[in-house]
Amino acid sequence: MSSLYIHIPFCKTRCNYCDFYKQTQLIDPSLYFNALEREMEYRRYFFGSDPLRTVYFGGGTPSVYPPSFLQSVLDKAATLWPLDAVTEITTEANPDDVNEAAIRDLKATGINRISFGIQSFIDRDLRFMGRRHTAQQAIDAVRRVQDAGIANVSIDLIFGIPGMTLREWEQNVLRALLLNVQHISVYCLTIAEGTVFGRMAAEGRLTPATDEECEQQYLLCHQILTDGGFEHYEISNYALPDRRSRHNSAYWDGTPYLGLGPSAHSYDGNRRIFAASDLKAYLAGAGTDSIYSIETLSPRDRYNEYIMTGLRTSDGIRRDIIADRFGFKALLYFEYAAEKFLQTGSLVREENIYRIPPEKYMVSNDIISELFYIEE
Repeated sequence: MSSLYIHIPFCKTRCNYCDFYKQTQLIDPSLYFNALEREMEYRRYFFGSDPLRTVYFGGGTPSVYPPSFLQSVLDKAATLWPLDAVTEITTEANPDDVNEAAIRDLKATGINRISFGIQSFIDRDLRFMGRRHTAQQAIDAVRRVQDAGIANVSIDLIFGIPGMTLREWEQNVLRALLLNVQHISVYCLTIAEGTVFGRMAAEGRLTPATDEECEQQYLLCHQILTDGGFEHYEISNYALPDRRSRHNSAYWDGTPYLGLGPSAHSYDGNRRIFAASDLKAYLAGAGTDSIYSIETLSPRDRYNEYIMTGLRTSDGIRRDIIADRFGFKALLYFEYAAEKFLQTGSLVREENIYRIPPEKYMVSNDIISELFYIEE
């Protein structure tokens, strides 16, 4: 099974924390979607005989353009790949883009999952982060899609916002629970160079939340959501039973995926293909090799990626898979490196499976990096 990602790199404004590739200058959508279709045609053999399992429209903000353009992509995809096995079609959306007409048109496309970038239910924090919507708009948008019969809704929240108290964060998470959504993604605010927040921090006008504050908020969120029936199945992701993001799970379990659009990535099991992060170059070169760079993964790279992605999830990593894919020497190396983390409880073993317990997720990068295989 395989997955298809379509990047819509346009936003009306750029949030103060955002360091993703995107454009705030909207263009004639037909120019962009025509380029997407050329690229789809050019890469039609990427999946071989594997059927598609998921389709995901991400951004940027796919909701800045009418759903008819998303429909055109799905129509084109249906001429190139078998879509009978597709069970999840997701689009990201901003709450202020969603009105009743847009929801009606989205539903008609066959999109059956919507992911809202809400980030906070506190207006002060939304203004601070440069979000366009209000807390009430976010609540109304979720309720509108639910009332329209879209029964698989995900929302994003951000913790570690400077000035946000633990009590305010608790109210944020409880508000999310009360909306009866099926999936919640929770991210720690990152202060990245080149962003508004990055410049503010460099000038001394912004003091990031402390590691202790972030850890307290993270653990509180874990407690509230798991008590509320959510499975903490990946470091940043919680889902009700059978409501994991099937598309994002492909990134963590090694499923091949094709990414379309500028800055989109693809993975075929042995190579990573990167499209240029340049809209002008993409529009001119879509449908040719000129927009891509390729990284061929070595056995060590594939081993390290398995360790990294697997230990981000509650499924963990398996001893038998390490041995089968990478050899007995790699398994011995892993078990030697893992021993000190087993002794401290930062890693647990249950028969054939190793996992990082959720209370240690905040330091998972440190754990995982010491488990990487450094020899060829």
